Amino acid sequence: MNMQNNENKTASNGGYIIFWDRVIVAVAIFALIIIGCISMIMYFASSLKSNGLNTLTDKQVQGSTYADEPEADLIVEDVLTDYKVFIDAGHGGEDGGCTDLSETRLEKDDNLRISMAVKRELERMGVTVVTSRTDDTFVSLDDRCLMANESKADLFVSLHRNSAEDGQGVEIWVSNKEIYEDTLLGNNIMNALDKVGVTKNRGVQFGYIGKPTYNYQVNYGTDMPSCLVELGFITNDEDNEMYDKNFDAFAVAIAEAIYQTCEELNI
Repeated sequence: MNMQNNENKTASNGGYIIFWDRVIVAVAIFALIIIGCISMIMYFASSLKSNGLNTLTDKQVQGSTYADEPEADLIVEDVLTDYKVFIDAGHGGEDGGCTDLSETRLEKDDNLRISMAVKRELERMGVTVVTSRTDDTFVSLDDRCLMANESKADLFVSLHRNSAEDGQGVEIWVSNKEIYEDTLLGNNIMNALDKVGVTKNRGVQFGYIGKPTYNYQVNYGTDMPSCLVELGFITNDEDNEMYDKNFDAFAVAIAEAIYQTCEELNI
C-alpha cells in the first residue's frame, strides 16, 4: 500500500514518473549558471570600458598643451620633454667680448656661467637643451646659427653682457620685423628678470643698436623664434653687483620665461 501511494504521488499522465526534487535542483543549478554567465559578461564589459577610457585619456594627455591642467608634474613630464631650446653663450675663446672697467672681468665668462645655469634649470624641467658652447671655446656666429638650425630647436636665446661708459640695466633685442613669437619670447624674459630685480628695465628693442634697419645675426640667421639678452652692463659696478647677487634667480627667471613661451606658443 505505501509503495503504491508513493508511485501515485510521482506519476504523471501517460505513465511517466517525474522526480520533482531532481527537477527543482536542476532548475536551480541552471539558474546559477545563467547568473554566473551574466556576471562574467558584465565584468568583462566593465573592464573593456575602463581600458578604453584609460587609452583615450592617455591620447588626450599626449596631445594636450595643458592650458587648463593644474598639475605641474604632468606639464613637466608629458609636455616639456618635447621642447628643445638652444642656449647660446655669447663670445668665447679668443673673442672675450667686453670687460669691466678693471679689465679683469670678461663677458665671455659671465655669458658661459649664466648659460650653463639656465641650461640646468631647463633640464630640471624636462626641456632638451642644446648649447653653442660649454667651455671657453670660440664659435663663429655662422656656426652658432647653423648649429641651432640643425638642432631643430623650438626657441633660441643668446645670453650676453652689455658695455657702455654710462650704460645701466637689462635690455633684450629681437628682429626689427617685430615678429610676434620673437617679441613674446623677449617680453616674457624681460618681465621675469624685472620681477627678480634689475637696476633698470630697458625693455625689448628691435633691430640692432644704433642701426634699426639691421638685425643681430643670431636673430636673422636662426629659423626659430629668437632673442638676444643683454644681462646688465659689465662696465657698470651696480649692474655687476646685481648680476652676482641675483645670479641664481636670474637663471631661474630666464628658464621659466622660456618655459612660459613654449606653453603660450603651443610648441
